[in-house]
Amino acid sequence: MKLISEKGGIRERGFSLVEILVGVLIGMIGIIVIFQMLATAEERKRSTASGTDAQITGAVALQTIERDIRLSGYGFSTSAYIGCTVNAYDAGRPGGSFDFTLAPVQITQGVSGAPDTITTLWGNSPLFVASQTFSSSTNTSKRTESRSGVQIGDLLVIANSTSCALIEITGNTNADGVTVDHAAGSYTNLAGSSTLSRYNPGSGVPGYISGFYYNLGNGPRRNIWVLRNHKTLTVTNDLMYSDANGDGSNDWLEISDGAIDLQADYGIDANGDNKISSSEWTTTNPVNWSKVRAVRVALLLRSGQYERAQVTTAAPAWAGGSFVMSNVDGTPDTNPASDNNWRNYRYRVYETVIPLRNMLWGTAP
Repeated sequence: MKLISEKGGIRERGFSLVEILVGVLIGMIGIIVIFQMLATAEERKRSTASGTDAQITGAVALQTIERDIRLSGYGFSTSAYIGCTVNAYDAGRPGGSFDFTLAPVQITQGVSGAPDTITTLWGNSPLFVASQTFSSSTNTSKRTESRSGVQIGDLLVIANSTSCALIEITGNTNADGVTVDHAAGSYTNLAGSSTLSRYNPGSGVPGYISGFYYNLGNGPRRNIWVLRNHKTLTVTNDLMYSDANGDGSNDWLEISDGAIDLQADYGIDANGDNKISSSEWTTTNPVNWSKVRAVRVALLLRSGQYERAQVTTAAPAWAGGSFVMSNVDGTPDTNPASDNNWRNYRYRVYETVIPLRNMLWGTAP
């Protein structure tokens, strides 16, 4: 900096070292403040974004489960044999033979508060038949009162007072107009193509002289809802066994990520007043399935954002009680000072009461 004195001389002046250092210090303080604000804003943005992701994921997952449970019982809700063990065979399944319970919804309780497993069963026949009787039964055919509503390729549950079984219809063009076939081997499906009977064992289904049958259609579902790897909600159709991965197990469809717990209760109208009181919710499988009116389901979602400070001090809860929390990796809660601690994450609980409408219609006076 050049200054002109009163005597016309020129003298030079500039910033001292102290002034420069003060300026640098002020600039550094400003930069630190800016970066702290950016870090705080970014952290809050990630928390908000991860919370939004959990909200969307949880809402979609719960809606999918709810839709499945509402369909449960379709095709057999009027059966007097709900709760029986259905003996079945599937040529596409390792071992062939398997069995399942003829029930709209089954809840398998997790051990010591672990996630529950929900299993639903429903048919898809567009020609709804509440129930039909059969007689003059053989291992490979059934004589019915009317085969109206029974199409080739449909899966039927046959039942009497002693047992239940699954059969696949392979023929409904017998001359008497009432007999349907369920033989092993190939048959011509509705599309006119040759297909292999998948659900009929080679020896047929013996032991049924008469009884009832319930039509589940050509694509019924026995959906099993399971939480896997401590974070993923999955589902598989156990009736349509498929091992595309070649690992010897049924293939699972991933529904949502970030789900860490699934809990469910039965709503049983024990006193017959067509209401579910607070004391009528239970985790025990019902003795009389016709009394089951609803299912209460809760899904716990965890945000993917790790918070430096603990933000959740108490275990999340739902109408059935508090969730049993574990470390992020699924190990028992030991409260370590690391990112494995569940308390450093945010949670959302999604719960609802789902009426079993097909059971309500099936038992209505």
